[in-house]
Amino acid sequence: MRHSAIFVSCSLAMLAAGFLFPAATSADTPSLTEPQQQLKSSLLRTLAYYHARPVDAAREAPWSVMHRALAFGVDTSLVNGQRQVNAIGWLCWNQPTAGQRLLGLEQGLPAPLIGVGLEGHEGQFLSVLAQSRVRPDYELHVAGGNYTVADLVTHEQRACRSGSELTFQLIGLSHYLPHGTRWRDSQGGAWDIPRLIREELGQPIHSAACGGSHRLMGLSYAVRKCERRELEIEGEWARAAKYLREYGQYTLGLQNSDGSFSTSWFAGRAQAPSLARRLETSGHMLEWLAFSLPRSELNDPRVLRAVSYLNDLLWNGRQQRWGAGPLGHALHALVIYDQRALGGLPGQPAAELDLPAAGQ
Repeated sequence: MRHSAIFVSCSLAMLAAGFLFPAATSADTPSLTEPQQQLKSSLLRTLAYYHARPVDAAREAPWSVMHRALAFGVDTSLVNGQRQVNAIGWLCWNQPTAGQRLLGLEQGLPAPLIGVGLEGHEGQFLSVLAQSRVRPDYELHVAGGNYTVADLVTHEQRACRSGSELTFQLIGLSHYLPHGTRWRDSQGGAWDIPRLIREELGQPIHSAACGGSHRLMGLSYAVRKCERRELEIEGEWARAAKYLREYGQYTLGLQNSDGSFSTSWFAGRAQAPSLARRLETSGHMLEWLAFSLPRSELNDPRVLRAVSYLNDLLWNGRQQRWGAGPLGHALHALVIYDQRALGGLPGQPAAELDLPAAGQ
């Protein structure tokens, strides 16, 4: 493919050209105790192993690639023939994986396609770009035209619908839109971030995607974005923050003695024997908790048990073929914990992963 060579160094080019939002600096790095240093080394060994094994563009559909990118962001590699290319650059330039292209056009704007192997939820691709810290001026190439992530933001604004799953749009739009932005959907409905939060708070957790973990993550992302902007947490953000605090304590109460979380999601305590099921539920639930809990609670013994359990499950099962979705969310949980509790650099997870264990 003519453009393939571009993607080999795309991650570094994105960093050099400023396509990432500013990441943390060394001033944000905490002083770690010896147990924390040991935990960090163990986490990095696991993350390095999976990072060194990129997905195959010939075999894995865009949905699978998005889940790996959820974990490693712009550091995610994709094998294309004999070369490694940048996964996010590949998707943004609408190159095929497993014969499928992620993006089409809708009303003159780039629009992810929904279906098997493509987006599973409205706004999913934008939420991955947001969590990967990709800037709004990064290019998208669709059907011979040049667009940007900002055009995808406009598409998702137009696609908002009352009563629908708005979780992933809440993540993406909270990230990219200036505080206080108001807009109209394609049917003329009036929207802002508080309305998105209100709509999501009005919908159930238990019947939502992946047990409701995504819905909780969307609400947490909106609250955290408001905090990072050093804005007062009030109105719908305050309602969401209270709801999340209560749900966090409830979730920790569902933890099993080995550190795993309920295999019945948030419906009640359960511990099914299937390791794949345990990875799915514990990975999603820890991902949300690691992102949502105050930093002061990340060293709670219950959280540490959950981190150790998930890390051991991934390391001991490293020869197993895990499902792309559960694996992506579980790896993302470890990345988030490393960033928030152990001094990892947001937006640059692979900066720490030059370890001999990556080849084992």
